[in-house]
Amino acid sequence: MIRVVCSYCGLPFRARRTDPGGPSFCCSGCALASRLPRVDERGEFPVTPALVVALIGAFVLFNQALFWGLGVALARDSRPELAQIFGRISLGVGALAWAIAAAGTVFSPARRWTDAAALLAAGAAVAGGWWAPWGPAGAAAGNAALALWLARGWGRRRFTKKRELTI
Repeated sequence: MIRVVCSYCGLPFRARRTDPGGPSFCCSGCALASRLPRVDERGEFPVTPALVVALIGAFVLFNQALFWGLGVALARDSRPELAQIFGRISLGVGALAWAIAAAGTVFSPARRWTDAAALLAAGAAVAGGWWAPWGPAGAAAGNAALALWLARGWGRRRFTKKRELTI
């Protein structure tokens, strides 16, 4: 195992192999964050395909939570039939959100077993939402946890000090 420094967050990590001259990422979160553009010196924010996919994923995740919340409100208002419809819509939108996150993880240049475990756990929560008693709430929680897992690259860069790798 080789000790290298993440090209995005600057934290050291161990890798089996590295691409000489190419970037090395400690996790899929850092790999995703590195593909998103930053504001340039003129204050402009360039639009890239990775940014569009990330925004679509966030929009779909928001709508999953919105439909789940509407279903809960309707259930409290003694309208169970309509609440169940909104719960099913939330589950369908949640499946789409999970698929977007799964595609981003699978095509990430940094794939780790922990990323696969997080993806499988969230997929189980979304799939289990169709049959389990927790329903859409579990699916929404699973996708929210997966979104936080994938966004950890931003948090690592923001909240950790850059460590130098001494050789």
